[in-house]
Amino acid sequence: MEPVSLTTNDLCHHVVTFGMDIWRPVDLPNEQTRMNMFFEEAKQQRGNLFDQLIISSTEFRISKRFRKRDDLEGSSYQFDTFALTDRGPVFIFPLMLPPPIGDTNLEESYLDDFNHLRGLFFDAIPQRAVMRVGLVRDLVFSTGSIKREGLLTGQTSFAKAALVGGSSIHKYRDEKCNHNILVEPVTLTRTTRLGVGATVNEPTGYGVHVRLDVNNAEVRQPLQETDIRGVLERATSLWPNELLEYLKVLFEGRRS
Repeated sequence: MEPVSLTTNDLCHHVVTFGMDIWRPVDLPNEQTRMNMFFEEAKQQRGNLFDQLIISSTEFRISKRFRKRDDLEGSSYQFDTFALTDRGPVFIFPLMLPPPIGDTNLEESYLDDFNHLRGLFFDAIPQRAVMRVGLVRDLVFSTGSIKREGLLTGQTSFAKAALVGGSSIHKYRDEKCNHNILVEPVTLTRTTRLGVGATVNEPTGYGVHVRLDVNNAEVRQPLQETDIRGVLERATSLWPNELLEYLKVLFEGRRS
């Protein structure tokens, strides 16, 4: 198998998700008014991230329609940018979406945006303690016309059956953070709209999906602001150099 060296130029999908475990959980039926206040304030201050609210007695999500800035045909992609889960709030930043959208112009500001938005959230939903914070980075690299299942395992057959999928999951831990890394081959597709609501998904090549999840290792007491920023600094420092070097070593080991 030919050598693989992934770079940022191979990226076709890049999403950063911040999640927080909080105590007490949000009681949505009784705190819906406060959550609505958060949405209105967040939409006013960060309209580039929030424009549509989906709400019920059990669900609270915000989404944003992203458009390709130089596309005269009006191509767009609706993407969830906030969700309230049983564990706490989740903030989602699509830094790069598949063609034709591409770069969303959030790369330079997403960390500052998150810090600002979580402040708005806790202003609206006070008296909560943050027990865990995590940053998940989802990346898809294009590898062209070559399938990459063999990169992830040295065993490519089982009982005369050929490997057609697979994944590699590695978990690491230092004094402060968990580091979980998922690597799996994917097939890239392109969605074509046919009118009257119909769409067709066409394969366009192959790629590698990588997910890096970094969060605080210990959950014994509420996190202070310095703890939260320490986890975020650790997570953001790993991209791109540390993660790309890790993937290079991982793939070189699998080729032997």
